[in-house]
Amino acid sequence: MTKKVIKNHAALIKHLTAWAGTFLLLFFLRNQPQLIEKVYAQKLYPLVAVINRWIMHFFSFSVGDLLYFTGLAYLLYQSIQLLLNYRNPGLYAKQISGFLLKTIWIFYLSWGLNYYRQPLAKLLKLSKTNYTATQLISVTDSLIKKANHLQIQLTQNDTLAVEVPYSINHILNLTVLGYQKIEPYIHVKYMVPCLKVSLFSKQISYMQTSGYFNPFTGEAQVNKFYPKVFSPSIASHEVAHQLGFAPENEANFLGYLAATHHPDLYFKYAGTIDALYYFLIELKRYDSSIFKQDLKKINRGILKNYRQAQQFQKQYRFPINFSKTYDAYLKLNKQKSGIRSYNEMVSLVIAYYYQKK
Repeated sequence: MTKKVIKNHAALIKHLTAWAGTFLLLFFLRNQPQLIEKVYAQKLYPLVAVINRWIMHFFSFSVGDLLYFTGLAYLLYQSIQLLLNYRNPGLYAKQISGFLLKTIWIFYLSWGLNYYRQPLAKLLKLSKTNYTATQLISVTDSLIKKANHLQIQLTQNDTLAVEVPYSINHILNLTVLGYQKIEPYIHVKYMVPCLKVSLFSKQISYMQTSGYFNPFTGEAQVNKFYPKVFSPSIASHEVAHQLGFAPENEANFLGYLAATHHPDLYFKYAGTIDALYYFLIELKRYDSSIFKQDLKKINRGILKNYRQAQQFQKQYRFPINFSKTYDAYLKLNKQKSGIRSYNEMVSLVIAYYYQKK
């Protein structure tokens, strides 16, 4: 056996050991919520997050989007080289594997370990995470009344869709005010805001994405093509991710709290109709007849706003279903319900409703 072969074998063993060690460490950490909460979520992550956002807020454009583009271009180049050199693929396979391994480490250290922290319900002492049918119907009815009231306040006509007069950048600048209002309740301060319009808004529209958080740079991105009436709620959701709340149901819930406690009526409206949408989905699953009755109670203007979102989805429909990939990603990161976890914010809203009652 030549020295070169021995060296290659040793390098392969070292590489496989690094991958195995990474998976074993993550498997251990995902079952240590108290350790993650105390050491990472409460101490290390807030420091990393503020530093990231402080650096990124100097750039008016999304650095994270350019980072994604560069990373994907690199992987594409290495993959092409791998195919062209299929008889001797070792070098390119190693480079691809090494790049992915480093990406995984950076992802979890910079933000991803928040998936393994203690549940938000426990942190906020929301004990009633399992709700009854009566509670679901009651809170849905309350949300309908609030949404109708806000829609009338904003349009003076129950048949008109609400149109937000602000620019998308103005909405992003206002988002922090909602978190300032709920800071005494969630015990987390949002410092150094960093929200931006995605450079790839058109592209992510075809992925049916309204906004997203970049874990590598700490930036929150909003899709400028998504119906603007929902932008305050979308931005508030992404800020929750910036604060270290990774699960989608928790980000949805905190986004709802921040938007509905915001001093601006357009934020209150966006947060209310967004939550109402998820409640209606759950109500339809429970009893379609009650769902149909409640649908008749909703002002036509609100339904027109919902149709704007539906029209967006139809306009940017794409043959590839990207939601399946995201569903797998969520399940991999301890969200058993996958993409349906967005709807699980319903239990948190109901628990909060009865906690404050």
